[in-house]
Amino acid sequence: MDLTQLKWTKNIRPTGDEPWAYSQYGKNFLFKLSWRTNEVNASRPQHGDLILLRQQGYVTHLVRVLDHKSEREPWKGEFNIYRIVEVVWAIHWASPQAFAKAETLFGYPGVLKYEGGDIMELVMLPTFQNRWGKDLSAFQERVKTTFSPT
Repeated sequence: MDLTQLKWTKNIRPTGDEPWAYSQYGKNFLFKLSWRTNEVNASRPQHGDLILLRQQGYVTHLVRVLDHKSEREPWKGEFNIYRIVEVVWAIHWASPQAFAKAETLFGYPGVLKYEGGDIMELVMLPTFQNRWGKDLSAFQERVKTTFSPT
């Protein structure tokens, strides 16, 4: 699997009574990844880019952006901005794997401080740069060998 387009991370939170956000979507499923109010931020990833979704201290999904820009659903309340994504990998929901802990996968505990719902470009995060530098290839290889998505 080619992970050269892995450039982003986004913190997500479940809404309602679900313990995990987007847990109903496994590998190869498509869904609308939501943003609260920041349409400019939602439009940053390009078609084909990969995003690591994090929640509750875990990386829970690796998703690929399928559309070319953000859209808005006027009826959906405050989480009405979205991108269409495809699940490349998802955590085992009943028993999350230890390697999927965000600080384990990223290799540093500072990743747990990446909060809010905006998308973050990995190479722009100072703590990411301190651990991995600005060349994403080593981190992309770590994700590839850890997840072994096929």
